[in-house]
Amino acid sequence: MVRRKFIKTGGMFTAAGLLGAAAPCFGGGSNRSNYDHYGGWTGKKLTRTGFFHVEHDGKRWWFVTPEGNAFLSFGINHYHAGWWSQDYNREHWNKVFGAEQAGDQNWGKGFRKVAKADMKRLGINTLGWHTDAPTLTDQPYGAVVPYLRSYKPIVLDHYLKPKAEAFVDVFSSEFEDMCRKTAREVAAPYVNDPMLLGYCMSDCPIFTDYDITLMGGSTTWSRILRNLGADAPGKQAYVAYVRNRYKDISAFNKAYNSSFASWDSLLKAEGWRRNASPANEYEGADNMAFTLLCVDRYYSVSKAALVEVDPNHLFLGDKLNGNTDNLEKVLEVAAKYADVIVYQFYGYTGKQTAMLDKLSPRVNLPFVNGDIGFSSPSEMLPNPYGPQAKDQAQRAAWLLESVQTCFARPEFIGWHMCGMIDTWKTMPTKEFAQHQGLMTVKGDFYPEMEDATKRIAADLYNVANPDKNTL
Repeated sequence: MVRRKFIKTGGMFTAAGLLGAAAPCFGGGSNRSNYDHYGGWTGKKLTRTGFFHVEHDGKRWWFVTPEGNAFLSFGINHYHAGWWSQDYNREHWNKVFGAEQAGDQNWGKGFRKVAKADMKRLGINTLGWHTDAPTLTDQPYGAVVPYLRSYKPIVLDHYLKPKAEAFVDVFSSEFEDMCRKTAREVAAPYVNDPMLLGYCMSDCPIFTDYDITLMGGSTTWSRILRNLGADAPGKQAYVAYVRNRYKDISAFNKAYNSSFASWDSLLKAEGWRRNASPANEYEGADNMAFTLLCVDRYYSVSKAALVEVDPNHLFLGDKLNGNTDNLEKVLEVAAKYADVIVYQFYGYTGKQTAMLDKLSPRVNLPFVNGDIGFSSPSEMLPNPYGPQAKDQAQRAAWLLESVQTCFARPEFIGWHMCGMIDTWKTMPTKEFAQHQGLMTVKGDFYPEMEDATKRIAADLYNVANPDKNTL
């Protein structure tokens, strides 16, 4: 599933008049007395640390709120403020928000007020990582619900089709400096924010040859670093790796159809290999194994820099792509550093559970599906992302079945839906594929989807807890 580049709207709003303490959002028929300020379930007491963390209680994994209560993240993605100010709905929302134009003070206040009311109505307790709405998360406004922040020392998001320059030499001191600088800029202002779940890096980064095939024209660390000069730490790491993999340079030459006289000549060779699909199984295996070394270095340095600035919040690494071989190949490396495995998977219940059955035993960590959606095409949404249902009733049934099946699993602690509001084919970047939300472009909820979302929220902890009828 390929995600198109989103419209960015950061900096649209002024802070004046938008301050105020954040309040938790409840809904779906839930009893407010069963939840703490952060939406955590008070019926399950775990360790209180003052910040969100994860914990296994001997039966299953949980997020844990700052107050020490169990929390399962039922979130929403794509709360991009700009999606409420497109040509087809700008006038409508200006009127709803009492604004003269998108981005003015009344617009920001109205958007925040309506968003809080909608999440409370539905029982949604988390703003997913794919959210570009500063008035819902950022200082000085205060987060309306627990949320995730982006931390990207380098930008490898798949929908941007990263080129060679994106794959910096992760073995270099310059990369360490980049991580420290990014961590200071991104995390320092939020180190004491109790509403923050944690930090995610890139969206389904390009790590495998299969990833490259799907994206077209991209590359990976293995293809870039092997072509650097002898002084590059990444080239030195590559040569050290292949020296351990082949008994001598002649064996390497046979595998690569090359003619290097020595390992030193390989070290000094710049641009010696094309950025192309592996010529044979040996090159393919080398590419993947060396890429994993690069990912290990990328994660270790990135996390160290972040924790140095902010030791209070979770490090979730990249959102790994379960619709390619990305998640499966990178899982163990990511698990060495990430506190939670965050992945993307657009698919039916059976395929998702089969994937989790296969992968979850390999690591001792909780899982979050950080981007998932079902859709039902219409005239203005002819090709929405996700499995396409015949109507909204079938779409809602798929959602209900999938969410409840996943949360019944002991390793599963988060489901982030794609998304809140529809986008039309007339919106820039959505001409060929659209995002479908729980509501139309003018805020009318699809009744079947609203009902399913409320039912999930109301029964979330009963589904997840081994002892039934807890609420």
